[in-house]
Parts: sequence; structure tokens; C-alpha cells
Amino acid sequence: MEYTILRHGKRKRLLITVNPMGEVVVKAGKFTSEKTIDAFVNQEKDWIEKQKKYYAEKYHHRIDVKKEDIPTIKKQLLPQMEFLVNKYSQIMKVTPSKVKITSAEKRWGSCNSNKTVCFSYRAVFLSQKCKEYLVIHELSHLTHMNHSKDFYSEIEKYMSDYKVAEKELDGYFIRTI
Repeated sequence: MEYTILRHGKRKRLLITVNPMGEVVVKAGKFTSEKTIDAFVNQEKDWIEKQKKYYAEKYHHRIDVKKEDIPTIKKQLLPQMEFLVNKYSQIMKVTPSKVKITSAEKRWGSCNSNKTVCFSYRAVFLSQKCKEYLVIHELSHLTHMNHSKDFYSEIEKYMSDYKVAEKELDGYFIRTI
């Protein structure tokens, strides 16, 4: 089994982690032998496989993005999102002040009190359905600046199956390397 070893001078115990990309990392003390580490990994094989399977099922789309590619991705995504925002703004009868593409890693989009709608560069990798959901979601904040029942009713007016798109969104893991 393939794994990466991270050595720490004061570490006394071995620790294994599996990240959402399915990569195995072993944290070990500076002087822990390869043989000891190998034995520990072999002992934990079942747990490691269980973790890998969990992430493979949870994240159907696992994507690595190079940091240096983000500016190009932002430029590529902006016209797509502006088009969708214009389309749905007319349908929903709302008017955002600005559309921005951000480097957000923890959220797909946002809307502020200045009526600026923002989308993470990561949205470039999403299906059209998910992009449309993001736009409808953020534009709905122009009517309801919260996540209340009324807010979700607003989304449902324009995308009756929005929960399908939300579930699909949860299946994306996009990592900057």
C-alpha cells in the first residue's frame, strides 16, 4: 500500500490519516523505523480501505487544481456565470450590482448587502445544473438574506428539484495544490 510519511521530532505515537483524495499519510517520530511504520500500516489496512471507500462514495468528483491555474480559471468562469446571472435575474426579477469570481475554498458562493454575488473559481468544474442552482441560490438572497423556509421556497420557484443539485454539489471535492 502506498503512503506518505511525515516525520516530527517529538512525535511518540504513529498516526494514520486518509484524506478525501484517498491518499494515506502516516505521521511518525523522527527515529521511527520504516519496518515499524510498515507493520503499523499493515495492521490498519482494513480501516484504511474503509476510509478510502467512504471518500470514494462521498466524493464522486475529486479534482486537484494547481494554484497557478486559478487566475485563468477565474477568467474562464466569469462570462459563464455572468450569462446565468443575467438570465436568472430577468426571470426572478432581481438585480445584483456586480458578479465576481473569488478564490473561496470553503463556500461555493455568497451574496452581500451591496447586492454583489460571488462564486468560487471551483464552480468551473460543476455540472450546468449545479451552476444554475448556485446562481438561483445567490440571487434568492437578494429577496431573503438568510436561509429561512421562505428563502428555500424562493429557490424552489425557479428550480423545483434543487435538492438534487445540492446533493450533487456535496459530491465535489476540489483541492488546491
